[in-house]
Amino acid sequence: MIRSVEALLGPPRWAWGEWQNDPGIARSRMKIAARPFGPVVRRTLFMVTLAFSAWYAFLGGAAWLRSAASFALTATHLVDETAGATARVSAEYLVAARTVADPAALVPNGPLVLQLKALLDEVAPKCQEDRYAVAAAVIAAHDALAARGLEASSTSILVTANATLSEATRRSWPTSCSDVINRIVAARTAGH
Repeated sequence: MIRSVEALLGPPRWAWGEWQNDPGIARSRMKIAARPFGPVVRRTLFMVTLAFSAWYAFLGGAAWLRSAASFALTATHLVDETAGATARVSAEYLVAARTVADPAALVPNGPLVLQLKALLDEVAPKCQEDRYAVAAAVIAAHDALAARGLEASSTSILVTANATLSEATRRSWPTSCSDVINRIVAARTAGH
Protein backbone atom coordinates (compact mmCIF):
# COMPACT_ATOMS: atom_id res chain seq x y z
CA MET A 1 0.00 0.00 0.00
CA ILE A 2 2.90 2.33 0.74
CA ARG A 3 4.29 1.70 -2.70
CA SER A 4 1.00 2.63 -4.34
CA VAL A 5 0.89 5.89 -2.32
CA GLU A 6 4.52 6.62 -3.30
CA ALA A 7 3.68 5.86 -6.93
CA LEU A 8 0.79 8.30 -6.78
CA LEU A 9 2.42 11.10 -4.75
CA GLY A 10 6.10 10.47 -5.28
CA PRO A 11 8.83 9.50 -2.82
CA PRO A 12 8.71 10.90 0.72
CA ARG A 13 10.46 14.20 1.25
CA TRP A 14 12.00 13.32 4.61
CA ALA A 15 13.21 10.23 6.33
CA TRP A 16 11.61 9.05 9.56
CA GLY A 17 12.20 11.64 12.35
CA GLU A 18 14.12 14.00 10.04
CA TRP A 19 11.20 16.39 9.46
CA GLN A 20 11.06 17.37 13.15
CA ASN A 21 14.48 19.06 12.92
CA ASP A 22 13.72 21.07 9.78
CA PRO A 23 14.06 24.82 10.59
CA GLY A 24 11.13 25.77 8.32
CA ILE A 25 8.72 23.57 10.24
CA ALA A 26 10.07 24.73 13.60
CA ARG A 27 9.57 28.39 12.58
CA SER A 28 5.97 27.80 11.52
CA ARG A 29 5.33 26.05 14.82
CA MET A 30 6.71 29.05 16.66
CA LYS A 31 4.43 31.39 14.73
CA ILE A 32 1.37 29.37 15.64
CA ALA A 33 2.31 29.17 19.31
CA ALA A 34 3.29 32.83 19.54
CA ARG A 35 -0.06 34.22 18.36
CA PRO A 36 -1.94 35.89 21.20
CA PHE A 37 -5.43 34.72 22.03
CA GLY A 38 -6.54 38.09 23.43
CA PRO A 39 -8.28 39.40 20.29
CA VAL A 40 -10.03 36.08 19.73
CA VAL A 41 -11.29 35.98 23.31
CA ARG A 42 -12.48 39.59 23.14
CA ARG A 43 -14.33 39.00 19.86
CA THR A 44 -15.93 35.84 21.25
CA LEU A 45 -17.04 37.58 24.45
CA PHE A 46 -18.42 40.48 22.43
CA MET A 47 -20.43 38.15 20.17
CA VAL A 48 -21.74 36.14 23.13
CA THR A 49 -22.78 39.35 24.92
CA LEU A 50 -24.46 40.68 21.78
CA ALA A 51 -26.32 37.40 21.22
CA PHE A 52 -27.35 37.23 24.88
CA SER A 53 -28.64 40.83 24.81
CA ALA A 54 -30.67 40.17 21.68
CA TRP A 55 -32.05 36.97 23.13
CA TYR A 56 -32.88 38.71 26.42
CA ALA A 57 -34.71 41.59 24.69
CA PHE A 58 -36.51 39.38 22.19
CA LEU A 59 -37.79 36.67 24.55
CA GLY A 60 -39.13 38.75 27.39
CA GLY A 61 -36.53 39.84 29.87
CA ALA A 62 -35.82 38.70 33.40
CA ALA A 63 -38.62 36.15 33.83
CA TRP A 64 -37.60 34.21 30.75
CA LEU A 65 -33.93 34.45 31.70
CA ARG A 66 -34.65 33.17 35.20
CA SER A 67 -36.66 30.27 33.82
CA ALA A 68 -33.99 29.38 31.24
CA ALA A 69 -31.20 29.60 33.82
CA SER A 70 -33.19 27.46 36.26
CA PHE A 71 -33.79 24.86 33.56
CA ALA A 72 -30.12 24.79 32.56
CA LEU A 73 -28.89 24.53 36.15
CA THR A 74 -31.31 21.76 37.11
CA ALA A 75 -30.71 19.87 33.86
CA THR A 76 -26.99 19.80 34.55
CA HIS A 77 -27.66 18.89 38.21
CA LEU A 78 -25.73 21.91 39.46
CA VAL A 79 -28.66 22.83 41.73
CA ASP A 80 -31.58 20.88 43.13
CA GLU A 81 -35.02 21.36 41.71
CA THR A 82 -36.91 23.80 43.88
CA ALA A 83 -39.76 25.14 41.82
CA GLY A 84 -41.77 24.43 38.72
CA ALA A 85 -43.86 21.58 37.43
CA THR A 86 -41.02 19.08 37.63
CA ALA A 87 -39.96 20.08 41.12
CA ARG A 88 -40.31 17.67 44.02
CA VAL A 89 -43.40 18.43 46.09
CA SER A 90 -42.74 18.97 49.78
CA ALA A 91 -44.37 16.63 52.29
CA GLU A 92 -46.32 19.45 53.96
CA TYR A 93 -47.68 20.68 50.62
CA LEU A 94 -48.69 17.14 49.74
CA VAL A 95 -50.62 16.80 53.01
CA ALA A 96 -52.29 20.16 52.53
CA ALA A 97 -53.23 19.45 48.91
CA ARG A 98 -54.75 16.07 49.76
CA THR A 99 -56.69 17.14 52.86
CA VAL A 100 -58.18 20.58 52.05
CA ALA A 101 -61.53 21.10 50.36
CA ASP A 102 -60.15 23.32 47.57
CA PRO A 103 -56.56 22.35 46.64
CA ALA A 104 -56.57 24.76 43.68
CA ALA A 105 -56.58 27.71 46.08
CA LEU A 106 -53.57 26.33 47.98
CA VAL A 107 -50.21 28.09 47.62
CA PRO A 108 -46.87 26.38 48.39
CA ASN A 109 -45.95 28.88 51.09
CA GLY A 110 -49.43 29.59 52.42
CA PRO A 111 -50.32 29.61 56.13
CA LEU A 112 -51.66 26.04 56.20
CA VAL A 113 -48.56 24.67 54.44
CA LEU A 114 -46.27 26.57 56.81
CA GLN A 115 -48.23 25.31 59.83
CA LEU A 116 -47.97 21.72 58.55
CA LYS A 117 -44.24 22.23 57.91
CA ALA A 118 -43.73 23.37 61.51
CA LEU A 119 -45.67 20.36 62.83
CA LEU A 120 -43.76 17.94 60.60
CA ASP A 121 -40.50 19.57 61.74
CA GLU A 122 -41.48 18.80 65.35
CA VAL A 123 -42.66 15.25 64.68
CA ALA A 124 -39.98 14.14 62.15
CA PRO A 125 -37.07 13.67 64.62
CA LYS A 126 -39.30 11.42 66.73
CA CYS A 127 -40.15 9.12 63.81
CA GLN A 128 -38.40 6.19 62.17
CA GLU A 129 -40.03 7.10 58.84
CA ASP A 130 -39.08 10.02 56.66
CA ARG A 131 -41.31 13.08 56.25
CA TYR A 132 -43.07 11.64 53.20
CA ALA A 133 -44.02 8.43 55.01
CA VAL A 134 -45.40 10.48 57.92
CA ALA A 135 -47.29 12.64 55.40
CA ALA A 136 -48.73 9.51 53.77
CA ALA A 137 -49.86 8.23 57.18
CA VAL A 138 -51.56 11.57 57.93
CA ILE A 139 -53.32 11.51 54.55
CA ALA A 140 -54.46 7.90 55.11
CA ALA A 141 -55.72 8.82 58.59
CA HIS A 142 -57.60 11.83 57.22
CA ASP A 143 -59.19 9.69 54.50
CA ALA A 144 -60.13 6.94 56.98
CA LEU A 145 -61.79 9.42 59.33
CA ALA A 146 -63.58 11.19 56.46
CA ALA A 147 -64.88 7.84 55.16
CA ARG A 148 -66.54 7.25 58.54
CA GLY A 149 -68.05 10.71 58.53
CA LEU A 150 -65.68 12.08 61.16
CA GLU A 151 -64.13 15.45 60.50
CA ALA A 152 -60.46 15.58 61.39
CA SER A 153 -58.03 18.05 59.94
CA SER A 154 -54.50 17.06 59.09
CA THR A 155 -53.22 19.62 61.58
CA SER A 156 -55.28 18.08 64.42
CA ILE A 157 -53.91 14.63 63.55
CA LEU A 158 -50.32 15.92 63.61
CA VAL A 159 -50.90 17.89 66.84
CA THR A 160 -52.29 14.78 68.53
CA ALA A 161 -49.40 12.65 67.23
CA ASN A 162 -46.89 15.21 68.50
CA ALA A 163 -48.60 15.30 71.91
CA THR A 164 -48.54 11.49 72.04
CA LEU A 165 -44.79 11.56 71.38
CA SER A 166 -44.09 13.88 74.30
CA GLU A 167 -40.86 14.23 76.26
CA ALA A 168 -42.01 11.40 78.54
CA THR A 169 -41.64 8.97 75.63
CA ARG A 170 -38.19 10.23 74.58
CA ARG A 171 -36.52 6.88 75.35
CA SER A 172 -38.61 5.17 72.68
CA TRP A 173 -37.63 7.67 69.94
CA PRO A 174 -37.40 7.19 67.05
CA THR A 175 -40.61 5.25 66.93
CA SER A 176 -43.06 4.27 64.22
CA CYS A 177 -45.16 7.38 63.69
CA SER A 178 -47.45 5.45 61.32
CA ASP A 179 -48.45 3.23 64.24
CA VAL A 180 -49.03 6.29 66.44
CA ILE A 181 -51.25 7.88 63.78
CA ASN A 182 -53.13 4.59 63.26
CA ARG A 183 -53.80 4.43 67.03
CA ILE A 184 -55.17 7.99 66.86
CA VAL A 185 -57.58 6.95 64.11
CA ALA A 186 -58.61 3.86 66.08
CA ALA A 187 -59.26 5.94 69.21
CA ARG A 188 -61.36 8.50 67.31
CA THR A 189 -63.41 5.89 65.47
CA ALA A 190 -63.97 3.75 68.58
CA GLY A 191 -65.92 6.54 70.26
CA HIS A 192 -68.32 6.91 67.33
